[in-house]
Amino acid sequence: MTRSKSSPKESPQAIRAELAARLRSRRFEIEKAVFNRIQSLSDPVRNEDPTYVVGLQRTVTEALSYGLEGIEQGRGSPLPIPPETARQARRAAQEGVRLDTVLRRYAAGNKTLEEFAISEAEGMPSRLLCQILSDQGPHFDLMMESVAAEYMDEYEQAARSSTQREGDRIIQLLEGKVSVPPVDIDYDFSIWHVGMILIGYGGEKTARALARRAGCRSLVVVRDSDTVWVWLASTRNFDIVELTRLLSEGTPRGTSVAIGDPRRGLGGWHQTFREAQAALQVMLYRPQPLTRCCDVILESAVLRDPYLATSLIETYLAPLDEGRSDSGDVLRRTLRAYFGANRNIVSAASALNVARQTVERHLRRIEERLGQPIDICNAQLQVALSLEEFVDSP
Repeated sequence: MTRSKSSPKESPQAIRAELAARLRSRRFEIEKAVFNRIQSLSDPVRNEDPTYVVGLQRTVTEALSYGLEGIEQGRGSPLPIPPETARQARRAAQEGVRLDTVLRRYAAGNKTLEEFAISEAEGMPSRLLCQILSDQGPHFDLMMESVAAEYMDEYEQAARSSTQREGDRIIQLLEGKVSVPPVDIDYDFSIWHVGMILIGYGGEKTARALARRAGCRSLVVVRDSDTVWVWLASTRNFDIVELTRLLSEGTPRGTSVAIGDPRRGLGGWHQTFREAQAALQVMLYRPQPLTRCCDVILESAVLRDPYLATSLIETYLAPLDEGRSDSGDVLRRTLRAYFGANRNIVSAASALNVARQTVERHLRRIEERLGQPIDICNAQLQVALSLEEFVDSP
């Protein structure tokens, strides 16, 4: 946004609105700065838990909107607290993130927004800028009170049942805090395993029913009312096709499953669950009944860094938008059909209901705009197309 020096005749409300507009034009930059600042604090973000990391990213986005609204509105009526802040506070309590760390992250985000506001306040009366920053105080205090209350409520309500204590020991094994599986847990860590994460109501019941149908032992950790971690164990390697069929038939509507591949031994027990978490990373953006890690492993790797995902889209898809206003959409449809047909031009043309020569012409145009053959960057293009769908989805 081009800066314009505020006129002394402008009303305070107009100046506030101008400052908020300037900051909104730098929203992506501010979000990135806030997230980087959060990661630099002690007790860093746990990259191994996709639900927590994605929730933290959404919280940064909502908290920034809350802060910008506060700049624009001033002290006025209290602003509604963003709902994601409550959910993330409860996740933090579940993950064992300390409350002082949670509050320090909010303070760091607020400080970052203040710094950007000062940098964008060129031409604004200094007394009004001081008033704007002062007015942020009550809004920020209300958010901090809400976050602390949600955290403590989750912390105090956590029942310490024997099942939960067993879950805690499984988590310690996953995190490497203990190296030997607890001997009193009825599960064989030395054989074949498949790790899964079920999201939706009734996940524990679904998991145990699946284990019975598959003739397997199961290890179940209930994380909350909507999230269940599951391992199935067998003395023989799993028929993953048959297992996914059982999952498709036995999973109730509204429940989604992220699944790893069959792995053996204690190391395999760890690996198959990490694969399920990688599948979950994508499933959170693109909900569907079943997501296998092997089908989305590249998307998951890139999604762990949202700024890298943006770079991939800008590098491989933005050039397609050059030219006529609708050319980018046409070229994207051609690419999706081409990759969906396993790079068979005739099949892609049939899927698009166009002539083969049309597909060939579109592919040549894509290569011209990218400056390289599609065969050299086909993996990057396919991942970028998937990521763009994630960005455009709710």
